[in-house]
Amino acid sequence: MKKLAAFVASRVIAPALLFSMACASTAQAGEPVPNNWDGNWHYSITPYGWLPGISATMRYRLPEGSVESKTNGSIFDYLSGAFMLEFEARKNDWGIYTDLDWVKFSDEKGRFTSIGGDRVGANLGLDTRWGIKGGMFNVSALYSIGHSDIGYVDLIFGARYLWLKGNLDWNFNANGNAGNFNIATSGHRNNQMHVTDAIVGLKGAWTPFHDSGWFFPYYVDVGAGGSDSTFQLKAGVAYAFNWGNIALLYRDVEYHQSDSDNFVKKATLSGPAFSVTWNF
Repeated sequence: MKKLAAFVASRVIAPALLFSMACASTAQAGEPVPNNWDGNWHYSITPYGWLPGISATMRYRLPEGSVESKTNGSIFDYLSGAFMLEFEARKNDWGIYTDLDWVKFSDEKGRFTSIGGDRVGANLGLDTRWGIKGGMFNVSALYSIGHSDIGYVDLIFGARYLWLKGNLDWNFNANGNAGNFNIATSGHRNNQMHVTDAIVGLKGAWTPFHDSGWFFPYYVDVGAGGSDSTFQLKAGVAYAFNWGNIALLYRDVEYHQSDSDNFVKKATLSGPAFSVTWNF
């Protein structure tokens, strides 16, 4: 999977970035801040590719107690599938924004950090593998705080729904503490979570360049509800054409939960994304 993700990065994202730079130098630039406040309906659709790494701490219930597993995945590690799509509709100062994501990670390496609620006090040989997949859906209302020929900023307020399903396989040997942990040395567990949070944030674009299609899109939100807290940040560089724009961004999504019964204690997905937006 590492090789697959590296292949996608080198053969898709990098050439797309070079292509966008070439287009910027030869094609007629569009407006980084199009006039979407003229009293008419304006729409945009944005398919994009996101290659996140994942870091997560998850809890699995066992007959003997609970197991906490933690992983620190770097960018592209074990990503085996992804699909993302944004849609926006606007009329004057009001609009609606939606974002649909699906990701899957396979054969992720991890480690036990606690068994039965206690820190492990022994020499352990751990061999754990887990996979995780899930979907995230954002739906928000937009309200324009301000806009001009150098940029715009929208207030967003809405909700984010997250579904995650994980499975854990382990096979380890132990010595110390009499080698007795009251847990099978191999096994399999799975769990899932559904959480909905209210979110509020800002979305917009800024361009310091006159007579140029280059601009900097950004998005940030915070929320809470089903989770203790959630956070999302997207920022990058883009180039506008008459039909829309292309962008290279970095995206980070985080979730935190403290309840001992929750499957996910903390999850962070972060990595680069490449998007193509059509305006109509």
